[in-house]
Amino acid sequence: MGRLIALIALPLLLVAEVAQASFSRADLDRLALDIWRVRAAFHTLTVMQGAPEYVDLLDNMIADTEEVLDLLEDSVESDSEEQFISDVRELWDGYRELAMSNTVAEMGYTDRYTIEDMESGALKLYRLINGVRTDTSGRAEDLADLAVLLQRLTSEYMFLSASADGGGAIGTGAEEGRVDFIKEVPAFDRKLQSVRNAWKDDPAISRELRSVNAKWNFIRESLLKFYENSVPFLMHRYSEQMVDSLTRAAASVQVVSE
Repeated sequence: MGRLIALIALPLLLVAEVAQASFSRADLDRLALDIWRVRAAFHTLTVMQGAPEYVDLLDNMIADTEEVLDLLEDSVESDSEEQFISDVRELWDGYRELAMSNTVAEMGYTDRYTIEDMESGALKLYRLINGVRTDTSGRAEDLADLAVLLQRLTSEYMFLSASADGGGAIGTGAEEGRVDFIKEVPAFDRKLQSVRNAWKDDPAISRELRSVNAKWNFIRESLLKFYENSVPFLMHRYSEQMVDSLTRAAASVQVVSE
């Protein structure tokens, strides 16, 4: 547990070396997405009071993260890549242990310190992965970035919904780790419109983005007015569908480009 709490800083030189390496941007996108998916699933389990289907959801998200980590590890070709994977795995091992420590189903609550460490762990992992991810080129980066951002917004919403105090007492381990919906919702509006414009000549992707846009218009007000009208079940369901649309669109571009 102590290793999780200590922030593992990746040297800038190592980040530059890894970014020029053999990792797939699609795999890095998936890993970044999964960090927020695990966080969201952990807090959704609390919101849904330990319902068995949400236990399964969390288990599936953890398994998916393990799978993509294995894919990245199999593609290691240099010492810098090996060090990066080692650093990620060290943080991930602690994060996974925390994610599996949600006791709401057995006890009706989860220890406050587990939640605090979970929040801190998510932020540390994401920063480590994102430093390499954003410096690695790939196809459909705008679609993947939108999916990652949406999943982070969702995970924050579920965290707030699961917190008895609405997240007032604890955060993600650093003040800058908290998400300000008043700022981020308009930012997402702009990014979504930009992505729609970029892919307007692709019928299949445009169709997926129209679906994302329709669902976003349905849930965006609940983000802006969380403390007035919290609807975690709808947020979970619609954001899951939206992320699936975005990842499906990104995957279609990656397949065509191979």
